[in-house]
Amino acid sequence: MRRALVLVIDGWGAGFLGCYGNSWLDTPALDQWACQSVLFEQCVSECLDPRLLYPHLLEGSHPLGKANPNGLITALADADIPIHLLSDDPRLSELRDSTRLTSVETFPEVADAAAESAEQTTLARFGSVLLDWLEEPAREEVIWAHAQGMLGPWDAPYRFRQDLADEEDPDPPKLVHPPFERENRQFDSDHVLGITQAYAGQVTVLDMLLGEILATIEELPIDQQPLVVLTSTGGYPLGLHGQIGRTDDSPVRLYSDSLNVPLMIRQPGGKEGLTRCQGLARLGDILPTIVNWFGLNAASEEGLDLLEVRLSESRDFVLSGLGEQRCLRTPAWSLRYHLPDEQTPLEEIDPHQIITELFVKPDDRWEVNNVADRCKNIAELGLQTALAIEQAYRDSKPVPELPEELLTAVL
Repeated sequence: MRRALVLVIDGWGAGFLGCYGNSWLDTPALDQWACQSVLFEQCVSECLDPRLLYPHLLEGSHPLGKANPNGLITALADADIPIHLLSDDPRLSELRDSTRLTSVETFPEVADAAAESAEQTTLARFGSVLLDWLEEPAREEVIWAHAQGMLGPWDAPYRFRQDLADEEDPDPPKLVHPPFERENRQFDSDHVLGITQAYAGQVTVLDMLLGEILATIEELPIDQQPLVVLTSTGGYPLGLHGQIGRTDDSPVRLYSDSLNVPLMIRQPGGKEGLTRCQGLARLGDILPTIVNWFGLNAASEEGLDLLEVRLSESRDFVLSGLGEQRCLRTPAWSLRYHLPDEQTPLEEIDPHQIITELFVKPDDRWEVNNVADRCKNIAELGLQTALAIEQAYRDSKPVPELPEELLTAVL
């Protein structure tokens, strides 16, 4: 009897986990998850807006292209394997009509002040639903649990923020609503520090919640343990690139602090734990992995079974988009640019009118050293290739192969 849980925490970036290199914030439960999981070092989100992303993820298509009406979720439905969406984001209720999800259950967040204890936080209330599900008799199904996470109320007990502050630090802010700020200059360092401490307090609550979920799973017989995927639709900028936070009205700038997300897959019994994959993965690989885990065969535009394919060489790129922004990520480069607008046909766009930013990967983790002027040939070739890839997505045609120059970094 197989079942699967996909747990998506919005606004959760890879930079806030010890298993991804963070050395100042303790995340013991998440480190334990990493010990029992296949961990993907470089997972890139194709789109930060779940309302735009999910219909494509569920059908096995790319958010920049057309939906596939007979895609991955259809394979589950035809096999009588239900897939249920649970979320504290009421906006996702619209997926009832736009996808073949078996059910969509949303419940609004209610916090408007810091909680007295971690158990009273929005994340903990959300987690209690998952704990109840784990204790039910196992049956074949997929639970896709989407929490607003760091884009929802920052209602961790205030002492969690204080515990992260040194004696000489200013008092952390008492804000509960996630902040959004943009500057054309560097933010005040104390201001960023306080918001970072507040954000880290939310990660601490998440770590405690995931510790409870892992303990509950470990108590189950192996044949009743679900396949669990931990990930996020996108991170949360904390001062880099002139931005703190993100909102729907003013989309986040597509840099690595937003696009690089955690991805861990725990198999029953912790099979293949401590496995780390260095190559590129994307969120669109999750459902193909689940479909294959249930023993079904279904076509996906370019999705991979992450438990079968080791990603050192298997994926050449991930193209991300939100509004007019684009980011082409390859093993060696990250190319960022803006389209003139979303409505203009790509073949009418003059590439010479588009300003690009280019970063060396994986060395420039936070994308602070723009080398587009030094590597003009790579920037131009990358832009031409990215436009061709997007055109293929729009036309539902095979994507072109990447030129060798985009796969290796030569400065």
